[in-house]
Order: sequence, then C-alpha cells, then structure tokens
Amino acid sequence: MNIQDWKGDWALVTGASSGIGKAFAEHLAAEGLNIVLVARRRERLEALARDIEQSHRVRTHVAPLDLAASGAPDELKAALVATGIRVRLLVNNAGFGRWGRFEETAPETYDRMIRLNTFVLPATCSAFMADLVSFPSSAVINVSSAAALQPVPYMAVYAATKAFVQSFSLALFEEWREKGVCVQTLVPGPTRTEFDEVAGAYATRLGERRESAEAVVRASLLGLRRDVPLVAAARGTLRQRLLAAVIPSRVFLREAGKLFRPPPERG
Repeated sequence: MNIQDWKGDWALVTGASSGIGKAFAEHLAAEGLNIVLVARRRERLEALARDIEQSHRVRTHVAPLDLAASGAPDELKAALVATGIRVRLLVNNAGFGRWGRFEETAPETYDRMIRLNTFVLPATCSAFMADLVSFPSSAVINVSSAAALQPVPYMAVYAATKAFVQSFSLALFEEWREKGVCVQTLVPGPTRTEFDEVAGAYATRLGERRESAEAVVRASLLGLRRDVPLVAAARGTLRQRLLAAVIPSRVFLREAGKLFRPPPERG
C-alpha cells in the first residue's frame, strides 16, 4: 500500500489542530493528499489549512466540530457528501486523558472522555466505510496508546478507553482486510504534544523523555506501506506486554501504581 499513489484523494484527520493530528495533516499533504481538518478550534484549523495549501499545493476542507457531541460523526459525513468529498484515508486521532486519582476528576469529564475516545471511533469508521470501500485500496489509522497494553493506576479511565481502541481496531483489521481497507492500530509513546498539559500530567518515575509527533507519524506511514495491523512507535512495548502477562496482577499493579502515583503535594 503506497499512499503516494493516492495523490489528489482526500484524507480526513481528527484532532488536527495540534500534536500528532497536525503532524499527520502536514505529512499527508506533503504526499499530495487533500486534507479534511477536524477539531474544535476553528482558528488553528484555518491557519493550518492556509499553511498546507501554500506549502504543498493541495486542497483542504476545514470542519470545526466537537466530535463528542451527539451525532457529530454523521454530521461530518453529511457535510462532506454535500461538498463531493470522498475519504480514502481516515485518521482517528482525536482524544484526551486525565492523570491523577480517579475520584478527583468530575464524572462529566469522564463522560466526555469515554465518548470521544471510544464511541466516536467506531461511529466514524461506520460513517465513512462506504467511502473507503469505494477505492481499490484505502486505510484507517486509529491512534491508541501504550496505556492500552495494561491497566494504569491514576490513569484508569483513559487506559480503559485505549484498551477499547486497541481491541476494536485490531479486530477490524481482519474484518476489513478483504474489502481492501487496511486498519492500522498506532501505539505512540509519550509524545511532545499538548496531551500532557490537557491531562494535568505531573512528573513520574517514567522520566520526561518524549518523542516528536513527526517521528510517530513517520512510523505510522511506514507501517501503512507494509500493511501491518499494529505499529508501535513507543519504546519498550514488547517488554511491557510480556511483564503484564507473566507477573502476578497484584505485583504488576502495585509497581505500575508506583510509576504513576501523584506527587505528595497532589495528595
């Protein structure tokens, strides 16, 4: 699967206003794809659209939308149908997390997180399936997380939502393979984006090393060319999975809790 052959077709990127989503939009535009930019912040999307059009001579479509709102994926699909846009590459990147003790985050925040990180992803795949299968080959990239590989104390809800993304996306790879649609599960590690700021991140024993969003996207697109179901852009994921499988749950959870426990001043 070579996306260089898709020049002039459309890619849709959610969470495109910053971080990994923005890097996807820029890289795909550099490959000659037109880009649908989806996020809540109109000003950022419009600025990115101008930069992409000037730098890469492709077309863009800005869709300022809160995907967590009821009916948003279908609303997005209807808007693109009205403009004649067919999506060949779907990048489901929108999502957010929250660090800290479970009870310190409002239920309303968890409700939005669960909806955006889980419900929206299959709903968007469903909304655009007809577009995807109308091409000889097409792709979906669902952004997971290293947090999907085991329960994470102090990121309990976020890790659970990403476990859903991981399971759903890997299963859909096999279901849609015969349709000519490659469904990739992308597992980034800690990345230099706005995620930590939004999530209320604090210093942990994991350290402060972060990959660039551009490196994550390069790994994803290389995996797409190889038609593989899982791309791990995070270091140590194999070791992480092995430890979770062989160490007794009580011991593993205790050690994971030590890594992510809030500092004393956070309680």
